[in-house]
Amino acid sequence: MLKNKDKIKQQKLKTFFGVKINTASGGFTQKVDDENRIVKAVGNTYFYIDSDYDMLVSGCCSKSISDRGPLSSATAKIKHQSDHVLNTKNVVGRLTVLEERAIEGKEVLYFESFIPETTKGNDDLENYKQDIYDNHSIGFRYKNLVLAIRDSEEESERKAWEEFYPRALNPEKADEYGFFWVVKEVELFEISVVSFGANRLTPNLTGKSEEENTKVITNIIERIDFITEEAKANKNKAERNSIEMEALQLKQLIADLDLVEPSKKSTLDAKGPGNTDTLKKEEEAKKQLFTQFLKPKK
Repeated sequence: MLKNKDKIKQQKLKTFFGVKINTASGGFTQKVDDENRIVKAVGNTYFYIDSDYDMLVSGCCSKSISDRGPLSSATAKIKHQSDHVLNTKNVVGRLTVLEERAIEGKEVLYFESFIPETTKGNDDLENYKQDIYDNHSIGFRYKNLVLAIRDSEEESERKAWEEFYPRALNPEKADEYGFFWVVKEVELFEISVVSFGANRLTPNLTGKSEEENTKVITNIIERIDFITEEAKANKNKAERNSIEMEALQLKQLIADLDLVEPSKKSTLDAKGPGNTDTLKKEEEAKKQLFTQFLKPKK
């Protein structure tokens, strides 16, 4: 039985910028309309239980598509990027179609994207034609999810299992643990082409040296400072939206580091050459993260 389920749910809802690789193919091979420079592909396949025990279900992106899809009047629309890097250099194309539809018996998030006729655009289009670009992942934030538990004493959890388990593309995943999360709504930020997919923005740094970890933390802090100043000076709503999304990514990168708030007891008593300076830098970096960036906004 799943322990700490309320805590896990809150952790998911507090995710700043989540990513999901399109693990299941959806029975659809991406297509390229070379003449019109249009790529047609699947961003995510619904009703598949992934490594986070999440099942995204049809309708989960409908509000985002309505609010910021290609047919909306929004200034900052959902983007087609590469590798979840939210800057103009990593724009792949402009979404022209974004909808939830059934393809060969599977419910998917389908998109069509216009690839610009630029040097980079020509390269991107050729990469799609040659199936070098063959994986996609979505960048999102959880908005509404419910827990499905087999034979749960709670009626809502039992009903969620009864409703969604029969639709699972890989029910063996649910059978193994007896639960999964039904993700009913997400805030969709972007769809990215990725080389290798993962449901995480950054790898766990466990096992790396203190100096390596400190460098990563310091680089994130420096980037936060830069985009904060950039956001203050930028009056373009679409560009501000991209900056805000990158800020969410940076928060998620920090959260994924699994840092522990520094204790009051000093860690600067370590013996050995160079240890004191390294630990001091890490301590200061962690303090900045927890006191300046991760504290709740008023």
